[in-house]
Amino acid sequence: MSQDAEDGPAILDGTPSALRNPMNQEEFDAKFAYDRPKKPCELERRSFKALRSYYEPFTSCSLFLSALLSFFPIVDWLPKYKFRENLMYDIIGGFTVGIMHVPQGIAYAILAKVDPVVGLYTSFFPALIYMIFGTSRHNSIGSFAVVSLMTGLAVEQLLETHGVSLGSDAASNQTRFSETLTPVVIASTLTLSIGLVEFLMAFARLDFITTYFSDQVVSGFTTGASCHVLVAQLKDVFAIEHLPKRNESYGMVFWKIYDTIANISQTNWWAFGISMISIVLLIVGKEYINPLVKKHLKSPVPIPFELLLVIIGTVVSGLCDWRDKLDIKVVNKIPAGFPLPSLPQFSLLPSLFVHALGIAVVIVAVHISLAKMFAKKMKYKVDPRQELYALGFTSIFAGLFPVFPSSTSLGRTMVNVEAGTKTLLSTVFSSALLVAMILYLGQWLEMLPMCVLSAIIIVALKGIFKKFADLKTLWPLSKTDFSIWVVSFVATVAWDVMPGLVVSICYALCTTVFRTQWPRWHFLANLNGTNDFRDSERYKKVHFFNGICVFRFDSPLLFTNVERFKSTIYKAMEEWHEVGYDVLQPEDLKIKISAKHLPEVSLVLSHSSTDILGMDQPSVQKSEAPNIMFPSKHFVIDCSGFTFVDYMGVNAIKEIYSEMRQKEVLVYFAAAKAPVRDLFESSGFYKFVPKQNFYPTIRDAVAIARQRQNASTIHLLAELAQALKYDGLDEIITAQPMN
Repeated sequence: MSQDAEDGPAILDGTPSALRNPMNQEEFDAKFAYDRPKKPCELERRSFKALRSYYEPFTSCSLFLSALLSFFPIVDWLPKYKFRENLMYDIIGGFTVGIMHVPQGIAYAILAKVDPVVGLYTSFFPALIYMIFGTSRHNSIGSFAVVSLMTGLAVEQLLETHGVSLGSDAASNQTRFSETLTPVVIASTLTLSIGLVEFLMAFARLDFITTYFSDQVVSGFTTGASCHVLVAQLKDVFAIEHLPKRNESYGMVFWKIYDTIANISQTNWWAFGISMISIVLLIVGKEYINPLVKKHLKSPVPIPFELLLVIIGTVVSGLCDWRDKLDIKVVNKIPAGFPLPSLPQFSLLPSLFVHALGIAVVIVAVHISLAKMFAKKMKYKVDPRQELYALGFTSIFAGLFPVFPSSTSLGRTMVNVEAGTKTLLSTVFSSALLVAMILYLGQWLEMLPMCVLSAIIIVALKGIFKKFADLKTLWPLSKTDFSIWVVSFVATVAWDVMPGLVVSICYALCTTVFRTQWPRWHFLANLNGTNDFRDSERYKKVHFFNGICVFRFDSPLLFTNVERFKSTIYKAMEEWHEVGYDVLQPEDLKIKISAKHLPEVSLVLSHSSTDILGMDQPSVQKSEAPNIMFPSKHFVIDCSGFTFVDYMGVNAIKEIYSEMRQKEVLVYFAAAKAPVRDLFESSGFYKFVPKQNFYPTIRDAVAIARQRQNASTIHLLAELAQALKYDGLDEIITAQPMN
């Protein structure tokens, strides 16, 4: 059993130990047998560990077989499947998600600029492949609005580059591969490209990159991209044909809104009325009827209003012949049967790389975050690296079929969880429903109005737009996170989807630099009757020791903030002087603290035999020289915030120490972490700053400072003369080129 000295007497074997006398870090390490662990460089250790993971599977047959099987998690969980406990839940969950796949797949195919049947293929093939390689039991792989929109933008851009019109016969109504450049060929090749990017990320062990995509980046970006999705549906809601093509690289949302308003006179009001009725029916059903069904019937499965709307819309449209009589655009022919696999056009890979990289980032960020969240909620584990492999294999194999890029959908995943799904076997049952649609039922949807699909997409975005409510939570919690959300949203809306993604990630990474560049600093004071030191601006019942200033800098000391560190030290010294307690005062004098960083507390000086910190003060032998009291100034730097110190940080500490000594201020370094002290040891830092100036706790540093206040002038001058004088010019000469 161990306990920090600051926490009071430790109890070992039932016997209270005596409070130890104050000591410096060197004495502390010697007393308690500090042993610096002999570990290799962290970079070397990590590099060797990564390298070993690549060659270790080839060192024996058993390891090779184990590594090979690790790529197929289904081999582990399927033989252990508990049919009696899980099968019924997986059947219900599978069919429920399958019902959602149908309308969403058909609708999001329109966003991806491909035929509606391709949406059914995208809901079928990737989900089945993911079942083999994935570790998340609930993530629903298939069509996703934001990814579909990004795919549509890539398809449009590549077609325009090759001079192919999206509405031409060569670029539409084709779901098989051919030598002709078509939207589905581009979408399938893009899917393969995304799979290759995800596979390379997994192989290079870059799964840690997902930690850089904060929730605020993903939320702000997807909300901004949803605005693009919403605006893209306006032409189908109003049934406006022949809107002008825009080549502007910024403000696409606003240009499309302008074009819609400018051509509002071309509106087919029958189509607009059907869209509005569809939206109202979906909102009423999903927001009011389904909650009542769930509450009163205790049903975990919601009523599939999207599918009901598709069926009703198709039947009514066919019976009333809306296509001919009302001139309403419909889905048209949906071919029955499965497509044959074929190789995509590899010549398109270089042209699609940038798009593939951006879409892969979105897919990975959304998928991994949802997988971790639901795994934690449902109490099982997911392997982020295997998830990257699973996403890569899913896209690579799915790219052999006419599909567009797939991703995890939060809406379907939520339904999957609420329906009680237990394992990935539920994919079999959702896929069975999709097989029926692809082989038999899909062909009956050719009279489905496009405005109904637009209504489904718009209502599906409602959940994403609820993310605006996050701002109310973020503002009081973190202004930085609030700004990340706003910048991600504004950049995506005001510019475009891909540039918005780049701006979002870059800004989020920059905020990590900003947070370390301008950290907070504090004066610390001793809490009454304790050994603790806390921020003086937050606590009133505190003691300040005459002639002793305790300072803390809340950040690692890096090249980004060394100037801030030095400037705050100078500012702290100025304020310390302003309040007038930098010179030793008569022991019965009381001083009122009035600096803006300090509370109004009384400084009570006491020089009794027992220190206020609760430690016995050994008497200090006076020198035989004339005992003229020296201006007693002691500056304690709390190093507990220095989790890391770089080269410029070390030089900054040397510079501050040297300048303080010239100003006859004794400097103490307290609570430095062991890795930081090891860095000082190996860098030759102690040649400039003696090791005895480091103390294990603030309590030790302050106690030694109080002892030194009783020392003679000669003793203090000897202390001040101990260290070498540091000249920063020496470091600049060695670091900068001379010519």
